[in-house]
Amino acid sequence: MKKNILMLAAGLLLTAQIQAVTPEQVCGRFDGDLNIGGDFYPSKSVYLLPGVTGGTLTFVLPDFKYGNGNLGNIVLPNIAMDDTGKLTLENATLYLDSIAERATITVINGLEDEGVVYNSVVTATEAQVILSIAAPSLPEPIFVLFVGQAATAHNYALTNGGFEGEWTNAEPQGWHSFYSATGLLVDFIKNDYQFTQSSQVRPGTKGSHSALLSSTMALGVKANGNCTNGQINAGSSIADDATGNYNFSDPANTGFCTPFNGHPDSIVFWAKYQPADRDASNPVNLARMNTVITTDARYQDPEVGDAYADIKIGTATVNYAATQSMGWQRIAVPFEYVKANSSKEPAYILTTFSTNYTPGGGSSYTTGSTFNKKNVLDSVYLDDVQLVYNHGLNSLTIDGQAVSFAQGVAKVDGDYCDDCAKFAARADGYAAQSFLAFDEQTHYLYVYVIADSYATTGEYSLYRVQFADSDVPEGVQTTTESGGPQWTKCIRQGVICIIAPDGTAYTVQGTRL
Repeated sequence: MKKNILMLAAGLLLTAQIQAVTPEQVCGRFDGDLNIGGDFYPSKSVYLLPGVTGGTLTFVLPDFKYGNGNLGNIVLPNIAMDDTGKLTLENATLYLDSIAERATITVINGLEDEGVVYNSVVTATEAQVILSIAAPSLPEPIFVLFVGQAATAHNYALTNGGFEGEWTNAEPQGWHSFYSATGLLVDFIKNDYQFTQSSQVRPGTKGSHSALLSSTMALGVKANGNCTNGQINAGSSIADDATGNYNFSDPANTGFCTPFNGHPDSIVFWAKYQPADRDASNPVNLARMNTVITTDARYQDPEVGDAYADIKIGTATVNYAATQSMGWQRIAVPFEYVKANSSKEPAYILTTFSTNYTPGGGSSYTTGSTFNKKNVLDSVYLDDVQLVYNHGLNSLTIDGQAVSFAQGVAKVDGDYCDDCAKFAARADGYAAQSFLAFDEQTHYLYVYVIADSYATTGEYSLYRVQFADSDVPEGVQTTTESGGPQWTKCIRQGVICIIAPDGTAYTVQGTRL
């Protein structure tokens, strides 16, 4: 085995003995290296999730390759863990999905190599797992050592989406407006009144503040209220001159760009848009939100020509009208991903909110007497901006036929794994991953759907497929026909859920509580 793995593994073993841990504390994504029979494979990721039975873990090693072969996803759903983080799983029979064969996999608790003792042990920050794999396609069993660190450095959210905390120079953490703008005309447009903190908040929020955008008159023309997690450039007196007036993100300007690594499915925000004429049907009254995920390169909004075609990874854009009551509304906007750039890694995200979709646009009117005129302009209150990562199951098929779920559980005819090779799952989420966990002990098939943001949010869904010979607990009836036990609704921690006949609670997406 490689010396760099030995050194990391020895350090991890000492760390694991410091403090007791629970399965919930160690769940997450771990990035590290594999050593397979002495061969070194860097930059691999594994997932640790709650096990399908209490007090256990599920171990997921995606797309496992060995030599010239691909054994598929290794998913072990019932790994025992003691309070020191040591793992144990003896003789698990696992179906390997890419080559349609069964393998016997053991989590080795302790292994000695060249005088060094390794242990399968995890903490909240580090993981070391040793597997023994025997399969018909392998001439002899192989040992696999994974050593990795918790993936804590990745960014999957916008900073301060609730606009809370202290505002410095009329700007909250993570957001900017005209006060910190740059460009030739910055001295004419710099102000601290077009982007302010407000105590008006959206219904149901846990926060106490929102942000208020207001348009104004500058250099004789209307200037839209504008905020961004990038920086504003003010370089032209012509409002719609995209060569001089734009918001931008530049990796070289670290104070005005947001590092980002995710592939969200939508962006959700709350807005209370109040155009100057208070006419929701006026076609000029449309506020705007635009979000662009980019590579590690400079980007500006609005664009000029096609200079940024190779930089954009995903976009979400909406022009929205006010409600008839001029009140709060929840707006969800799906991301569209650029197919030509699908192999490129996200590095930054630029988000812009404006009081109108047209530069210098919107409605206005004047009140007051001849000597005391006042311009009434557009305003938008913003609250709780959030990126959403789907992690539901779009479909599960067996031999091309759809499997139907009710409250996260499905039943199929036939005995356990007679047709395992014919199962195929598809996640509901652009970058979500689905994994099949075949449990030889209980004769259930479990489907895990892991959100792209799992490393930081812990979001996933769990579905269960019951076979004719599945190990249904004694005394538990599973029929939902008339006269049998029924699924019941519940609310836990403010989340609507459903309790199965066996007492297990699920969210409506199928996540077990």
